[in-house]
Amino acid sequence: MKLALVGGTREADMLAAALDEAGIACAPDGEIAVIAAHPFDNDLWACAALSARKKPHIGLVRPAWQAGEADDWREVDSAEAAAVALQQSGAKRALLAVGNGRLLPFYRLSGVELYVRSRNAPHPPAPPNGRISTLHGPFDLASEVAALGRDRIDMVVAHNAGGQGGWPKLGAARALGIPVTLINRPQLPEMEMVATVAAALDWAKRHMGLDAAAPSP
Repeated sequence: MKLALVGGTREADMLAAALDEAGIACAPDGEIAVIAAHPFDNDLWACAALSARKKPHIGLVRPAWQAGEADDWREVDSAEAAAVALQQSGAKRALLAVGNGRLLPFYRLSGVELYVRSRNAPHPPAPPNGRISTLHGPFDLASEVAALGRDRIDMVVAHNAGGQGGWPKLGAARALGIPVTLINRPQLPEMEMVATVAAALDWAKRHMGLDAAAPSP
């Protein structure tokens, strides 16, 4: 049996390595499937779920971030709502980490400088007022505190991607007392879900019969 692995997340890469180590081959036409797409790539989730409907499949999605007592978060359901919240907040310099496809509502705003995070090429055009930062992780709390302080950021706008890689900017906002506008995740297709690479690997092994105890000599 082979496994179809869908998605380009860090978790997908980690799972691919774990599957290879376990001797499980990956192929687009695999008899079972793991969907490890970004939690905001709703089109990919929907298409992958549809194509996997007639075979055993599971979703691997990192847990969403949760606010702590020291966080000042405003949660909204879309980029448009986040842009409205940003405009109404009176913030003057906002860090945007919302994905390149959700920038347009923010580019229409006035009176606020936008510091846009873009990880993957092709990078979007610079905002009318602000700049693009083509920074790549891994990020850490100290560097994010320094970056937010250097740019005098007074609002962080992000999508709730979850995971450890993007968390330091939210930790820095907490440390500096900067409010955060967080875009909630879209509704994913209904399917069995796991939150860790280890759980996805265990699922794959079970469906391939690789978790059975070795026979006694």
